[in-house]
Amino acid sequence: MGKAAAQEGRFRYEITPYAAYRIGGEFEPQADAEPKNGGGGFELDEGNAAGLVVDIRTSVGNQLSGGSGQWELLYSHQSTELDTEPSFVGGPTLDLDVSHLQFGGAYLFDDDSVSFVPFIAMTAGVARFEPRLDGAEAENYFSWSLGGGVHLRADRRIGVRLEARVYGTLIDDDSALFCVVSPTVNSCAIRVEGDQLYQFEARVGLVGRF
Repeated sequence: MGKAAAQEGRFRYEITPYAAYRIGGEFEPQADAEPKNGGGGFELDEGNAAGLVVDIRTSVGNQLSGGSGQWELLYSHQSTELDTEPSFVGGPTLDLDVSHLQFGGAYLFDDDSVSFVPFIAMTAGVARFEPRLDGAEAENYFSWSLGGGVHLRADRRIGVRLEARVYGTLIDDDSALFCVVSPTVNSCAIRVEGDQLYQFEARVGLVGRF
């Protein structure tokens, strides 16, 4: 009877605004490309990020263990800087907004708990790299993410979500990115080989359930 009551008392929706710190992100240069930092690739600066996670509980779960599945919609945003080639007119770095819009799922291992709930999550969608420079072109790529952590619940309606997540973005082969094209200027920030760009973040969010 207690288990049935717990099942009926589960909330269907979760909304989690979060703050994060993100590191990593290096574009692989073409053989004749030279980053201004003199390093091995064109690097994104680490820094703060923020976003929003919306979860909708599904009927998929294990009534014996109390676990439950959720659909998950993720939006994340980071304002950062990117090392550029010496020939780029907007250098030595390019201000860049990196946004992810992804959809997938999460699994909570003990959704009936009122204190400590471990979870894993996986999503996929689009990454948008948008330069903050007049005339420079934005780039959109397929991206995915994998994360895990715990919910710390003050009660069954409000809690804190602690999570670590990795993002992967698939970059086109032999691309010139973030180009400025005009009658007087034709310059690209970086030239890269096809590769996968990885970023990692640690985040904390305030969870509201209803």
